[in-house]
Amino acid sequence: MSDFAVTIDGEFLDSNFFDDDSWNDFKKNYEIGKIKMLCCDANAIPKTSMRFTRFFAHQNGECATAPETVWHKTAKKFIINQLSKKGITAVEEKIGPDWIADIYFESDDKKYAIEIQRSPQTLQTYLERQEKYNNSGVEAIWLLKHPRYKTVTKAIYHYILKNDYNNKFPSGGIMPSIKSLPVFYIDEVDFRIKGVGKFDHSVPNFISALVENKMIFDRWWKLTDTGEVNNLTNYAPI
Repeated sequence: MSDFAVTIDGEFLDSNFFDDDSWNDFKKNYEIGKIKMLCCDANAIPKTSMRFTRFFAHQNGECATAPETVWHKTAKKFIINQLSKKGITAVEEKIGPDWIADIYFESDDKKYAIEIQRSPQTLQTYLERQEKYNNSGVEAIWLLKHPRYKTVTKAIYHYILKNDYNNKFPSGGIMPSIKSLPVFYIDEVDFRIKGVGKFDHSVPNFISALVENKMIFDRWWKLTDTGEVNNLTNYAPI
């Protein structure tokens, strides 16, 4: 089951955007074969659970695709859909000189790559891969599964403690975030993009801020013009 599906015409569907009446109408009038699951291209069926939760289900039982792959495909299609709504064409698996981007797009003469990282890798590997994007003039953003995010932010914490403070904990605390590596995670429950300093934004707001140059770094990554207040000190590793 999933909150998301896509029509054969490429329209992204989010069950959370329906109310009860429109969802019931949708269930009565949709045609089998014209709605697909994001994970495996199987036919999708709109359903309502016993607790009145709206969702899409596979027509023939459960998906055989690995859960990690489901998350990866859903995240990619969700982000590409939001870019499309802003008139931006994104490419999957774009091949560069020494990198392959999960999502690649260009906007206002700037190049972007979004990496949807679900497998473990060291902080050093993140930094090396980020440098390859930098060498190509590409601004790379990393969106991780939460377990991967917890691991890398712990590594960033110790990286800052060693390189900036000679392993002596500063009185003002440490925020495990560095300007050279914009890294966040996609919450698997509400599909919002979250990170250090109570960073918590919907995918549409995140994409808008990214292409409108409203994402800044000030001890940690923030989106401007959101009205959010971040005032954290003495931050310990997650």
